[in-house]
Amino acid sequence: MAEDINLTLPDEDQERPDRLAGVRKDEVVWEHQRRYEQSKRRYLGEDALKDTGSAVVCWLTRNDEHVAKTVADLPLLAQLTSAANDTAIPERLLEMLPNRPGGPWTPDIGTESADLPAREPSAADHLSGFFEAMGFTEDDDRRVMLARQFSQLVEQHNRHETAEDLLRRFDPPRPPAPETGAEPAPDPEPPADTV
Repeated sequence: MAEDINLTLPDEDQERPDRLAGVRKDEVVWEHQRRYEQSKRRYLGEDALKDTGSAVVCWLTRNDEHVAKTVADLPLLAQLTSAANDTAIPERLLEMLPNRPGGPWTPDIGTESADLPAREPSAADHLSGFFEAMGFTEDDDRRVMLARQFSQLVEQHNRHETAEDLLRRFDPPRPPAPETGAEPAPDPEPPADTV
């Protein structure tokens, strides 16, 4: 029979359970944050930004005193829901979009082809505008880095074509560099005649 037993762990052995306890706590916090983010994405994607009408209703429930501003923001809401769902803006809302040469949502097509219909901006066009607004020039490495990250995020949402378009536009594959100093391979010897 034993009484008053004391167990003492060396510092390095005590450090392991302490680190594991810290990792478990971090994991619980991360899991809660991830579930919150997933819930928020699901709410935005399946409810609030499902279509322009849903976005308007959602906006009005929070800002019912700003009806006139909501009506004025319809083009913005249409563009936002279109971008969120990777779809074209409905035709009935296209006439509300700014449609002036050099405007934010139409390409600069010049005067000779001004009678062509304006092309709907792609996700890559929007990302390019974002980069310009951030002051990232064409040769800024942050453009490529961020485009890759956006492409990965978009890919996770099964928008494969959009993800590929972002990479094509901002991170195109580079041709292999020619080998320098390599001598051409010698011609193979002709096969010996067999008699």
